[in-house]
Amino acid sequence: MANIIIRTFVSIIIVFCALSVGKCMIAGKEDPKSKKPSTVVPQVDTLELTKANFSPEVRSYGNVQSYFETTLSPQVNGRIMSVSPSFRVGQTVAEGEILATIDDIDYKAALATQKAALILQERTLAEEKIRAKQAGDDWKASGRKLSSASEFVLRKPQLAAAKANIDSVMATITKAEADIQRTKIRAPYNAIITERAASVGNFANAQSMLGKLVATEKAEVRIPLTADQMNRIEFDQKGEKLELTLTSPSNPSVSWKAEFSQMEPTVNPQNQVSYIIGTIENPYESKTNPLPVGSFVNVLLPAKEIKDAYKVSESALVNDSYLWIVDENDELIKVDAERIQSSGDSAFVRVDSDKVKSSIRVVTRPLSTFRSGMKVNWKKEKKEAEPEGKRGPK
Repeated sequence: MANIIIRTFVSIIIVFCALSVGKCMIAGKEDPKSKKPSTVVPQVDTLELTKANFSPEVRSYGNVQSYFETTLSPQVNGRIMSVSPSFRVGQTVAEGEILATIDDIDYKAALATQKAALILQERTLAEEKIRAKQAGDDWKASGRKLSSASEFVLRKPQLAAAKANIDSVMATITKAEADIQRTKIRAPYNAIITERAASVGNFANAQSMLGKLVATEKAEVRIPLTADQMNRIEFDQKGEKLELTLTSPSNPSVSWKAEFSQMEPTVNPQNQVSYIIGTIENPYESKTNPLPVGSFVNVLLPAKEIKDAYKVSESALVNDSYLWIVDENDELIKVDAERIQSSGDSAFVRVDSDKVKSSIRVVTRPLSTFRSGMKVNWKKEKKEAEPEGKRGPK
């Protein structure tokens, strides 16, 4: 029992001593010094921009349409005797080239019949001339004045009828000769065949479709433009034709040229879009990169020049009203910006000239935490934003 009391007493003394030592150590420890938080300087990407004049192109689209498109139908009836090797889909044919021929035996027979009729009518006319002269001589021989004789007695109606019969036969001969020529189906102009239905042995008539072709000399593209786009284009080129550039989404590395030819006089009432027509010369001239009818194309049109502006990325223009720029002290400045127009991912703006010089360093991706006068670390982006639109009017 005595041992238990002793051990308990010793334990209490040890705990008390440990608490006393810990209290002394805590009392002797110095209070920690407060640290001032470090300032965070944001990293930003910038572009060096210079005030300049720009002529950004207006972008639109359209479908290539044929300038001439013809459905070949015969003007005479008959069996098809031959079809030209050129009369195949995709083949180019020249104006006047024979594409197919129709049996012309019946039309040659009709021509021969009319030529025989002409000889008979000419003989009849010669006989009437003799009778008319004899009638006049007989009338004068009777002692009467020729002026008192009726036209019928002098055989003038008979003579006129004989002449009319000759004119009628000659007109029939002309038609018969034309029918013989019409048995040869010819290309009406330089064209490319888009469809063929003619085959040797088929019977052709005026309701038959022998084929379809489109002109290779010209094609057209109908281009929609908004009111804003119309105002940006200088249609009056002082004697020069407005030139358009066409590209195909399927082959963007190739381009074609077109010329503005006319403006449609009406506006689409649903979307208030106007249409202009561009003419493409010789769209099939290139054997490797032709521009087929029906192709969808993107269209670039030269626009009016924008003077004393900056070309910035859309991401740099905040709320469509201001830019953040970095001054020579690496501090942010907020400047008002007025959008003049847009082109793709870029905007052409004018800024408050009182706060900036000709050359400015624009932050391309500003943050919502930016404040005027804030220090930043900046780096210059490799890609410049100027070359695409920095060009004079054509």
